[in-house]
Amino acid sequence: MRKLIQILKSGRQLSCHEDVHVRPTRYASTVNSGPYSTYSLAVSGKTFDQVSVRLSGSISINNAEKVREELTVIIQSQPLRNVTIDLTSVEYFDSAAAAILTEIRRECRRLGNSLTLVGVPTSVKNLLDLVHSEIGSPSGILHPAADPNLLIQIGDGTLKLVDNILELITFIGAIVEALLKVPRRLGRARWDSLEKLVERSGCDAVPVVIILNFLQGAILAFQAAIQLRQFGANIFVADLVSVSICSEMGPLLTALIVSGRLAAAYAADIGTMQVDDEIDALRVMAIDPIHYLVLPRIVAVAIIMPCLTLLADVAGVLGGCVVAMLSLNLSPIRFFNQVHSMLEISDVVKGLGKSLAFGVEVAMIGCLRGFQVRGGAENVGRGATSAVVTCIFILTITDALFAVFFHYLPAVYGP
Repeated sequence: MRKLIQILKSGRQLSCHEDVHVRPTRYASTVNSGPYSTYSLAVSGKTFDQVSVRLSGSISINNAEKVREELTVIIQSQPLRNVTIDLTSVEYFDSAAAAILTEIRRECRRLGNSLTLVGVPTSVKNLLDLVHSEIGSPSGILHPAADPNLLIQIGDGTLKLVDNILELITFIGAIVEALLKVPRRLGRARWDSLEKLVERSGCDAVPVVIILNFLQGAILAFQAAIQLRQFGANIFVADLVSVSICSEMGPLLTALIVSGRLAAAYAADIGTMQVDDEIDALRVMAIDPIHYLVLPRIVAVAIIMPCLTLLADVAGVLGGCVVAMLSLNLSPIRFFNQVHSMLEISDVVKGLGKSLAFGVEVAMIGCLRGFQVRGGAENVGRGATSAVVTCIFILTITDALFAVFFHYLPAVYGP
């Protein structure tokens, strides 16, 4: 064994046919026990913080144990270093070889080393992905990993965006398919959990929705009063506050509040089930996860969003009324008379329609991010964060589309 370590440290290539005077009979029988047994291992590129190992030939079940022993000797003799294994010349690589690399990675972590695989062929990379092996570029104290350039980052971001859009379309298709099957599965639906979901989604959010929309109405009234007071048009504060709150700010602000509460919660709930293999267990029991988990959440949010929006409208108008009383010397009667003369039922209906669409989007995105979670608890947190960010982005785009639609709608159907 001492002779073997000296050979490995010298950087000289060690092949299966070389006589190293270390139990030669056992060594030959181990290495040459099958058609995929010839390999070589060389150590080179030593610095004070890095050591490079080059593997070539065939790494299979016939010689995997021998390769593991030699790699372990190298790693144990080079503590606190960055170990790089080059697989460029590997001709054959099976699951046993992948398993020993996983063990070598654990040994590196125990000794304080870092392990990096370079020159990994595509077939080997696909096999390593099955055992969750981390493949990266060499990095160390003297040679830190270089950040990708701007063009690569733009390309990666574009590919991720396309993948997210395709997954969203597929998820929407699965939901539509599940909705079409609802009449045949009414008896198997989780309607018993709908009440709890409605309470969790809506009732618990009422205080936050009322307070924030009240403040939003007061802010709008303050900002409008600064300008309207100059022209003696204080009464038009009621017009501005009522229309903007009922048709725009109320539904959007309520949707943002709900997305911060529910999208993250749904992503975390389903993501945890995904990590714990509970989703796969449902499929094994012939239970559709979309029908069992997603549809009740969508229905719950679709029920509570219009209700929360109505409360938000009332709270926002009351906030504007309070500011008008204190800053513009308008009585509540004059304020609400002006609201009654200006606000139309169509403005309220538009806001409720928006809120319904916003609620469905929030529930869908939260559930989708939950199904996309892979790995451990850290990825569950990332999925929850991604759900909230995606909801804010999608809600803003949807609100802009609604604005364009309502702008051109009178031109199509008449005033």
